[in-house]
Amino acid sequence: MDCLTSIVAQGEDIYGVAAVTTTLVEHAREIHGTSPTVAAALGRLLTGALLMGTALKEPEHRIILQIHSRGPVERVLAESDGLGRVRGYAGVPTADMPSRNGKLDVGGVVGSGLLHVIKEVGMPEPSTGAVPLVSGEIAEDLANYLLQSEQIPSAISLGVFVRPGNTVTAAGGFLVQFHATIPDDLIDHIEHALSTIPPVTTLVQEGYKPEEMLQRALGGLPMQVVRQNRPIWHCSCSRDRVVGAFVAMGAQELRQLIEEEQETEVACEFCTASYFFNRQELEAILADASSDL
Repeated sequence: MDCLTSIVAQGEDIYGVAAVTTTLVEHAREIHGTSPTVAAALGRLLTGALLMGTALKEPEHRIILQIHSRGPVERVLAESDGLGRVRGYAGVPTADMPSRNGKLDVGGVVGSGLLHVIKEVGMPEPSTGAVPLVSGEIAEDLANYLLQSEQIPSAISLGVFVRPGNTVTAAGGFLVQFHATIPDDLIDHIEHALSTIPPVTTLVQEGYKPEEMLQRALGGLPMQVVRQNRPIWHCSCSRDRVVGAFVAMGAQELRQLIEEEQETEVACEFCTASYFFNRQELEAILADASSDL
């Protein structure tokens, strides 16, 4: 079962969060019909958004990770809120690359580009940051963002295992951050633990829980669990939201749409749900919007 756990150690100087996201990532693969390599890329970014989203203070706050890629996938987006609800999509879900050294070539399908991080935390405008991708492997790119844009030294490991037949059988990740200067011997201890820890997918396949991943990552350092919950796929799209988008188009554009289309279909990029509107329904939306002016 998918699970998310946050911990603190060394007082609160070290913060860690880990998650098993196999069910969530397999759901994303199914609804988007992704290739194995894109399933791994999207799964890593979904898990990364989930891990970084644990720092959000309110349930309605959101973090959005966007990769604008020069590789075949073109774009990957994931967003998470303060409740551990996550959704995402890939620009070209069927893009693929040959395996490299027996592993899915996520860096190849993503290629070079930019990582954008957007935080909606109740301010009038969202906070935004962007850094160039350093590898396209996603975990390293997120760690680089945290260091360059937020000055937080971080260790991130993300993994998705897709078995033959294109089913996700293991997915998860962990994030360890250092919020204060810690003794050199403790740094050496953690660096050694991080250098010897197996891949995340191996840990998930062996049945490790998130807190057990963090114990391995910190080399058995005493830690305190501060939060546990179950991450879930959640899309907030609805027919009412689509109606609101039509109204936001403005009367002129909506009239043009009505003249050109007998029926309009709007598909959600996140969950692929489709919403159909016939001419009469669009005319009713236009009439309601005009009466409010």
